[in-house]
Amino acid sequence: MKHHEKLLIVCSFDSVGTQMLDQKLEEYLQTDQEEIILYLKRTPITHLKVYELILFHLYEKAQNYPTKFNVIFDIFNTKFKNHYQFVINLDTEINIQTKLNQPHQNIQFSQEGPLANQFKRGANGGTFDHLHIGHKVLLSLSLLAVNEHLTIGITGDILLQKKKLKGFLQSYETRCKCVKEFCSLFRPDIELNFSELVDPAGPTKNGQFEVLIATQETQKSLEYINNLRKEGGLNELEGYIIGIIENSNNQGDVKLSSSQIREQIQEKNRLSEQEYLELKSEWLSVSDNLYWFESILVDYYSQPQRHYHTLRHIYDMLKQLNGAKNIKNVKLATFFHDAIYYPRNNDNEEKSILLFQQYAQECNMDSQLISTFILQTKSHQTDVSFLPEDDLQDLMVFLDADMSILESDAYSIYAQDIRKEYQHFPDKDYKTGRTAVLQKFQKSKIFNLRSEEKARKNIQEEIEMLQNQVVAK
Repeated sequence: MKHHEKLLIVCSFDSVGTQMLDQKLEEYLQTDQEEIILYLKRTPITHLKVYELILFHLYEKAQNYPTKFNVIFDIFNTKFKNHYQFVINLDTEINIQTKLNQPHQNIQFSQEGPLANQFKRGANGGTFDHLHIGHKVLLSLSLLAVNEHLTIGITGDILLQKKKLKGFLQSYETRCKCVKEFCSLFRPDIELNFSELVDPAGPTKNGQFEVLIATQETQKSLEYINNLRKEGGLNELEGYIIGIIENSNNQGDVKLSSSQIREQIQEKNRLSEQEYLELKSEWLSVSDNLYWFESILVDYYSQPQRHYHTLRHIYDMLKQLNGAKNIKNVKLATFFHDAIYYPRNNDNEEKSILLFQQYAQECNMDSQLISTFILQTKSHQTDVSFLPEDDLQDLMVFLDADMSILESDAYSIYAQDIRKEYQHFPDKDYKTGRTAVLQKFQKSKIFNLRSEEKARKNIQEEIEMLQNQVVAK
């Protein structure tokens, strides 16, 4: 699980759809919390369609924010609060009362169709690449539909050869882990079975199941599977077909999909498929834990508030590490040093260290040296007297790689990207603050840059551009 500020919101099931809760969620989603879990108390056993409407309503509100957001119903995970500790724990009821100027609920609940827990054994299937809110709705309703067992078919590599931007697909192992983590969070009492799909029907063509949960996009598979089951003398599966979450963008509402997310990852990070695969190979040269790269780090570096501090920056840094004595340490510091990055916050380096320490603990490795490297990106100073000579040399290589954009021909793009990341500052305040930062760069000792003269020239040109803009106003 990602490590950053976590906020638990506890409220009544009946509060969903009220204006006050909607407003509160919007407020919390705008505060750069890393994770928000909405825990709905006093949840009744009711029709699946009711839960579907609630999940669509809540998840659609969260889709345009970087915050990881999950919805849990207390009746299906009664021990949740006993097993999860939060950095921020808002474990108080949100008292929502009907007011004259506030409608009570804006969701029209349906009282038809199958009930929760109606089926003993069910199944669903999908690619589940870069787990998104559409997947979460599908998995949630699948877990609500059954009371004993759920088989989840996850598309294997053999069926993914024609996928768009195939190079950005997560590995089968990473996708399985992400799905398992979510299911265990949402409803831990259901027995899970994972099956790699090498054909569209998978285990449903001959397994002991009662219901198939699918989306409108994949509902044709129900007829295909039932034809196979009839041929084998088995019962036909009942189908529960859910809707499709749309993603609002400048081109209008489009279906939210993993293909769309892969496109967003490529666009945000400005990496070709080949460059992304090279970056993944660099990660595998220092770690065999692909999940941490494909799910956690890629998610962080692709967040919407980033423009310069993306995987492109990591890719470019890795090209500048010549001279490192312990290349593994320097590479790991590179991958993690900007993992947590919210331009409004001043503790990003410390939070990135916490994330790295979580990784190091999972991998049973010492974290002190690399944590020191990451922390030094806050000041870009090498006055760390306790470091041995080789480690100090590696720190210099690492910090200079981080600053190598200063000598780049792409400096003007870098300057524009930094302005985008700090767009919450008015022009006047930004120019004053940015000029101060650049002047500090000018006074810094730059150790190993190939062209210190070019770096100082780029910095001076940006300072002059900012000063001229101030004079122009």
